Amino acid sequence: MSAFIHQGYHSTASCFLPHIWYSDSTMSKPTITKLEKSKVEIKATIPAEKFDSYRTKALENIGKNAKVDGFRPGHVPANVVEKQFGEGSILDEMAQLAIMEAYPTILTENKIDAIGRPEISLTKVALGNDLEFTITTAVLPTIELADYKKIAKDVAKTAADATVEESEIDAALLELRQMRAHSEMHEAGIEHHEHDHTKMEEKNLPELNDEFVKTMGKFEGVEDFKTKLRENLLKEKQAKELEKRRIALIDGIVDGSTIDLPDMLVDFEIDKMMQQFVHDISMMGMTMEDYLKRIEKTEEDLKKDWYDNAVKRAKMQLILDEISTKEKLLPSDQEVQAETEKILEMYKDQKDLSEDRVRTYVTQILTNAKVFEYLEGTK
Repeated sequence: MSAFIHQGYHSTASCFLPHIWYSDSTMSKPTITKLEKSKVEIKATIPAEKFDSYRTKALENIGKNAKVDGFRPGHVPANVVEKQFGEGSILDEMAQLAIMEAYPTILTENKIDAIGRPEISLTKVALGNDLEFTITTAVLPTIELADYKKIAKDVAKTAADATVEESEIDAALLELRQMRAHSEMHEAGIEHHEHDHTKMEEKNLPELNDEFVKTMGKFEGVEDFKTKLRENLLKEKQAKELEKRRIALIDGIVDGSTIDLPDMLVDFEIDKMMQQFVHDISMMGMTMEDYLKRIEKTEEDLKKDWYDNAVKRAKMQLILDEISTKEKLLPSDQEVQAETEKILEMYKDQKDLSEDRVRTYVTQILTNAKVFEYLEGTK
């Protein structure tokens, strides 16, 4: 279940109830049917005597929230509740209480790894009768992993060493000089609308000397600047090569693995993508409504465009968590705490930032990193 705790998914039992309930041996054994896309259908019955025992609590619950003239909130007598709200409302509340208590027991005793909120249908509900109901819920999908160690070795064989050629250094230096010349034209108020700074003649560019590079930062001179520039270019190339290898690695494992993916996990990924996209758009000073008008699309259009990527992301996270579990790859409490504190300090002005959510996010990111590091070190 760790995959869903980390991603923000929840097991149904934990989000459906405030605490763990006791096992009820009076309930008959439910019928469990597996459905497509990692769903199960649960048909269950709660005996009439047990169901009827919830009536007092149901009347109390309704009375606590009822607004009835002549009575203080939370002090509406049971007989008034019965008259005011009717038998149907009372039976519905009884059913909810009964199922809330029974559901975690059903999951535990039948070893069902439920995720998300269940769909509940009452098939028979009446006082003095057995309560019959059907629950449909998504479950943690079974994953048949590809041979991830072999795939990791194959990807490693294709890895290329990142190098920086002298011509790349020269090109970067030329671009910096061109950008400086362009900036100086701006500052001087020179009309240059038709000028392309990449086509400026050498004579119009600042000279590459110690004085010039010192304006770029704390550098001793041209050679020192070139050394630092080479180091930075190399780091950029290495980062791109690493990203390229990791994409090839995870694509290979996803393509070779079998996962009957629940729709809710895809929807969850799409929702995350939408939240991030809305944030990015706002950082550009644009509302989502304005953006959609500009591209002549709706949110639903975007979600359809993102569907395949959301499927891949959901599968990728499930796979990384499965490998993490199999290989026992988890960050230490100290690592999680240190990174959590960094993020909390960085965003300390955001009042709605939850430490628990940050910790969950950090745990997932660090876990993923450890899985990739393990795969990249596979011999």
